[in-house]
Amino acid sequence: MIKIIPVAYIDPGTGYVISTAGTLLITIILGFLGGVSLFAKKIFRFFRNNKRRIFCLYLLLVLLVLMGAIKMSMVHKKAGRFNGKVIIMGFDGLSPEILEPMMKEGKLPNFLKLAEQGSYRHLATTNPPQSPVAWTGFATGQNPGKHGIFDFIKRDPKTYGLDLSFSNTGKGIPRRVVKAKYFWEYASDLGVPSTIISCPGTFPPSELQGRLLSGMGVPDILGTEGTFSFYTSEPVSSPKDIGGNVFKVEKGPVINLNLIGPKEVENIKVPFTVTTVPEQDTVIIELQNQKFQIKAGQWSGWKRATFPISAFKKMKGILRFYLVEISPEFKLYVSPVNLDPSDPFFPVSYPSGYAGELAEHVGLFYTQGMPIDTWAVNEKRLPEKAFLEQAEEVLKGNKAILDFELSRFQKGILFAYFGFSDTMQHMFWRYTDPKQPLYEKDAPVEYKVMIGNCYQKMDEVLGDIMGKIKADDLLIILSDHGFNTFRRTVHLNSWLRENGYLYLKDSQAEYGAELLKDIDWSKTKAYAIGFGSIYINQKNREANGVVNFGRETELLKKEIIQKLEKWVDPKYKQRVVSRAYPREEIFWGGNVNDTPDLCVGFNIGYRASWQTAIGGVPKTIIEDNEKKWSGDHLFDPQLVPGIILANRKLPDNPSIYDITPTILKTIGYSDAKMEKGSFDGRPLF
Repeated sequence: MIKIIPVAYIDPGTGYVISTAGTLLITIILGFLGGVSLFAKKIFRFFRNNKRRIFCLYLLLVLLVLMGAIKMSMVHKKAGRFNGKVIIMGFDGLSPEILEPMMKEGKLPNFLKLAEQGSYRHLATTNPPQSPVAWTGFATGQNPGKHGIFDFIKRDPKTYGLDLSFSNTGKGIPRRVVKAKYFWEYASDLGVPSTIISCPGTFPPSELQGRLLSGMGVPDILGTEGTFSFYTSEPVSSPKDIGGNVFKVEKGPVINLNLIGPKEVENIKVPFTVTTVPEQDTVIIELQNQKFQIKAGQWSGWKRATFPISAFKKMKGILRFYLVEISPEFKLYVSPVNLDPSDPFFPVSYPSGYAGELAEHVGLFYTQGMPIDTWAVNEKRLPEKAFLEQAEEVLKGNKAILDFELSRFQKGILFAYFGFSDTMQHMFWRYTDPKQPLYEKDAPVEYKVMIGNCYQKMDEVLGDIMGKIKADDLLIILSDHGFNTFRRTVHLNSWLRENGYLYLKDSQAEYGAELLKDIDWSKTKAYAIGFGSIYINQKNREANGVVNFGRETELLKKEIIQKLEKWVDPKYKQRVVSRAYPREEIFWGGNVNDTPDLCVGFNIGYRASWQTAIGGVPKTIIEDNEKKWSGDHLFDPQLVPGIILANRKLPDNPSIYDITPTILKTIGYSDAKMEKGSFDGRPLF
């Protein structure tokens, strides 16, 4: 997933501002008390002459405070009438095209058993079929025009500035970005407890009756979606990889390095030393009173680091080291520094101590919303062996948390999210598709069967759950979308430029910089950001709009759609775009005006480029995808349905929007509210 570090940054220096303001406040209070002392005698007489009245007033105030405290404590402790269990598992990205053959071959016995005893269907996904969009649709039962999440990237039309859609950290304070109610919040209103584990889009955590661990959207300590550090003695052409920072170091018996921490004025640095032991192919690392040894080709365990924000504020993080090699070059990878679940600077769970409780029971775990470091592999900083070990560690942590919660789950709703299946398919699809540019015919067998093994691991998780529930418990297993190959990368802004809809300030320039920096807005009619979102540069909406609202905008949209759907890739002689969707066909609701004017539904094999996502205008229009990120789901949603299984009879053509009303109907939510258009789906049972 992409990172836009400058605009997604969380400013932890806010703590310093608050403490400085506190000094001023103390001065004011002392001055006030000094003034009050001048009237001490009069005040004393007043209290002496009105003892009874003051005592009664005091008792009344105490009662009011107690009543308020009791009311607040009972907000999420209502006694609901639902005493059953609803268990929902989210296995990100499971595809019918892989699941069904494996079930027929007997390789997924638990999926097959659930399908036979209950039912199995394809699940219509969201448009666009992006994980933030789909999981938010799952959790709210609403389309992006209502819940407000419609791409990984969003723009400010008044400035053309870009930001992450799952992040809102203005002035250093995380704020909720989803503009609709989650199903567990409805459940809380009914007094039904919920346990929500790692659902995307839940940072910062909201209050509920129950427990919640935030998922996708939780940043690292830099405020990004995950920024690794890589220290190497090799020549460095650029200090910045996508998703990471690269530092050139000099080889020697002792190497002094720094961890890069959050920003106050500049990034806070925490020093650590690396002592090389070449004869043992190991290093000894010393970091803040921790001394440990790592052998080349091995991971360290979790290590803690504390970053002083101010005299009164510290940010605590956890991280892992991987020693790639000592010789012939020194190469050390350091994971993004995660917020320490035992003492997170920003809340990552509700109640606030829940993450620490989990850490006590299962050990330290990744709090970062997207924990498996795909970009370090893409940038060839982390070997695939290390990447797989990291992914297994994440999966192990997910399973441990789920097992712990299942062991004490008495009633209500339990949801757990697993992103392992999504990540494995993103990174290992190239070993299954001979037409993929990085396909290796003679690749190791374990890499060729990695995706199948991933599905079998999800089958094992399902088997564990099925062994711990009763027949009358409701079990739902789903994926948010399917998956397929990603062979060709499409530069939408370059296509818009070639077709006369987008212009650069320098008409002779071969390319335009990212973040929409080089675009001539006085001539540009349309521009693209995100993974298929096209916006019309509209008057009175965009800062420098040139297209009139109404007929002119609508005609332009139709023209772009027609051209996109006729676009043929010269390499494979096939259409690049399956369908392009106008806003009004796929979005509706109170936030519809923020959504893209057009959403591009690509054919299988084609996907919007990383450069398109952050507003770049490359030289070429389409080219081979040469990243190890070789599988994807950002295609026409009609081509990548998800899957759903349940231990109940499912109707035909279920949608991801049906899950929330299904859950609420099960726990006793009224039919009257279901009929008022609150949700874009319907109860499945």
